[in-house]
Amino acid sequence: MPDILNKVGIKSSSLDDVYKALTRLEGLSGWWTTDTQGKAGNVGGVIQFRFGAGGIDMMEREGTQRACRQFARPRGGQAICG
Repeated sequence: MPDILNKVGIKSSSLDDVYKALTRLEGLSGWWTTDTQGKAGNVGGVIQFRFGAGGIDMMEREGTQRACRQFARPRGGQAICG
């Protein structure tokens, strides 16, 4: 299966609000699925995104910019800059 790389653009007047949304569980659960668990804001930590009976686990990685946060599958794969 090929790696999937998504880049999401966000329009906001506050860079701090965007960063908080990408580094807090409440923010992450607000844009993909409300069934989100883990410890957001911890580089190397795993966040579980659940969709009914299925889901995906993503490992948080440091971003290259203040408003960029990277997530990757814990067992490898490309990073996702959200």
